[in-house]
Amino acid sequence: MRGSWTGVAGTLVLAVLALSLAGCGDSGSSGAADVPTSSTSTTASGGSSSAATEPAADGCPYLTAEQVSDAVGASTTETAGTVHACFFDPEGGGSGPSVMLSRIDVQIDPTDYATQSRALCQGDVTDVDTGDVAFACVMGIGPQGQLYEDRVLVTVSVVGAADDAAGVEAAASLLPQITIPPKA
Repeated sequence: MRGSWTGVAGTLVLAVLALSLAGCGDSGSSGAADVPTSSTSTTASGGSSSAATEPAADGCPYLTAEQVSDAVGASTTETAGTVHACFFDPEGGGSGPSVMLSRIDVQIDPTDYATQSRALCQGDVTDVDTGDVAFACVMGIGPQGQLYEDRVLVTVSVVGAADDAAGVEAAASLLPQITIPPKA
């Protein structure tokens, strides 16, 4: 399963780089005016960004394998975890959904960055009531959720869900459970 993350991680890096560069233009234009916005917006309510089940001190500081397993409906295990990125794959190397979480410390206005990121959604957007801005949708690399809190962006990508809607639902349900640690 880890081989599939190579392509996803590369695509994610390119998408983040493109968004970062888009934010470097003059402040009068967001660069997202020509990108279609979603046709429908729904809201998923959530709590704060501190989780009831605290992530382990070692490994992924954002989520636990139990939280991810509950969200995707299948047993997962943390296969890698740092303050920069976490990977959760099907337990025992089996088949099923995998989740990748990454953190970026946003250097431009996070509100503009969120608006530009949201414009990249393909179809419906699920707003999530947590952090400063949070939403889930299908992006170029598949189902993804984004949580903005202060100048931190945490992205949750879901690969291998039954369909895109299930992936978006899993990402949206994980966003309110994320605990954002201080910058390393």
